[in-house]
Amino acid sequence: MMRIGIGSTNKTKVAACEQAVAALLEAFPEKHIDKAVFEAIPSQTGISEMPLSQQEMMKGALQRALFVYKNLNDVSFAIGLEGGVFVQTIEGSVPAAYLQNWVYVFDGKRGFYGSSPALALPDSIRKALYEEGRELAEVMDTLSGRNDVRSKNGAFGTLTHDLITRTDSFKWAVISAMTPFFNKKYY
Repeated sequence: MMRIGIGSTNKTKVAACEQAVAALLEAFPEKHIDKAVFEAIPSQTGISEMPLSQQEMMKGALQRALFVYKNLNDVSFAIGLEGGVFVQTIEGSVPAAYLQNWVYVFDGKRGFYGSSPALALPDSIRKALYEEGRELAEVMDTLSGRNDVRSKNGAFGTLTHDLITRTDSFKWAVISAMTPFFNKKYY
């Protein structure tokens, strides 16, 4: 049995971890792990509520995983998840903002990062975040006309018509971060 600590009680993040681990256990049956048990706890990061850089998202994911590892006994893995936005400017282009999620998984000795796809955001959202200082959750609720988008399909789901939900985006980030622990042939 594998015990996994999750540094968030957000239901979309917990579901992403559960789905990712189930997929990994199925893909790597040679690990001979029959069951995974999850424990989700609220965690602290020391970063802003709305991370606005990849560095800040990665730091938040790391802080959450280390908090979980320190505060839960006997976990096989501690998972920290952090979502946010970053701006990228390529020479000669207009600045563009991207939505992305980062995950850090720690086993007490080693840790690995993984990320979701990056989704380009409309310029109106970039301006609301970087020029007006608003939170993405508030902006998405206003734009979609719905309440608490972040706890449901998220900005990813709203913008892609649920082709990629918030849970999906975190799931792929968790799989990316956990793969080195499962695929011993290459790691």
